[in-house]
Amino acid sequence: MKTHVIMNSEGRLTVPAAVRKSLGLAGQSPLELEVADGLMLLRPAVIIPREDEWAYTPEHRALLARSQEDVRQGRVRQVSEADLERLGD
Repeated sequence: MKTHVIMNSEGRLTVPAAVRKSLGLAGQSPLELEVADGLMLLRPAVIIPREDEWAYTPEHRALLARSQEDVRQGRVRQVSEADLERLGD
């Protein structure tokens, strides 16, 4: 989809309703703005609270991928509450 918008004197752009709808944007949706090679790119963004940043580090994502592969390969065991209680004794 291609459209034209006009920036007002305060630097604001209005994203047309059809574009917002196609991207699932509503209300106060956060956007990421990237400028590169003379282009301005806006994309929907997700704001992550600082205390949750660790979950999105490359190291943590690699651990998650490894654990998901372990599940796919059947390298996991299920334990019951009773099993856990015995471990605590």
